[in-house]
Amino acid sequence: MNLSTRERILRATLAAMDGPGGAESVTMRAIAAAAGVTAMAIYKHFPNRELLLQAAAAAEYGRIAGYFERANADTRVPGLRGMLGYLDYALDHPQLFRYVFAQHRDDAFAYPDDLQGGKSPTFNILQSIVAQLMDRGVLRRDDPGEVALSIWAHAHGLVSLYLSGRIALSRAAFRALYQRSLDRLLYGLRPECSRPD
Repeated sequence: MNLSTRERILRATLAAMDGPGGAESVTMRAIAAAAGVTAMAIYKHFPNRELLLQAAAAAEYGRIAGYFERANADTRVPGLRGMLGYLDYALDHPQLFRYVFAQHRDDAFAYPDDLQGGKSPTFNILQSIVAQLMDRGVLRRDDPGEVALSIWAHAHGLVSLYLSGRIALSRAAFRALYQRSLDRLLYGLRPECSRPD
């Protein structure tokens, strides 16, 4: 497969960001060398390091969305199974996960405008599933965007605790805990649960 120069640069950048040094290890010179291009070529496509990192993060959303879609297609796992995609992505690519979801970035999608405006490929999937569950009566009728945000915050908190060593379990044991925790959250959102006064 013949990749364009831009694609080669982005692949090299994502590989560096996925390594032990994370985004901090990305330099224009190192990426140019890894992509097999000259420094002039990299600056032609990305005038500075910040724009290179932003483009790499934007390119990564396709892979992240794929994790969600595969998890949602697994009918053996009940409840909010798509959020297992979020977990699996975080565990497979912890450095990229931190950069995309846990680091302040000026280009990051933010709630409410970006997320409820449909700009985030991953939040769009979650919000769509939440709306479907509401339509089917699995979740009580509420604001799909706010409920999706609550679910994401719950999942993100657990993943962040695990990646920072605050939950000392094997990957398999943590995955099971994560699923049980999401099931508890889902149960609390069922229509038969009364709202707090």
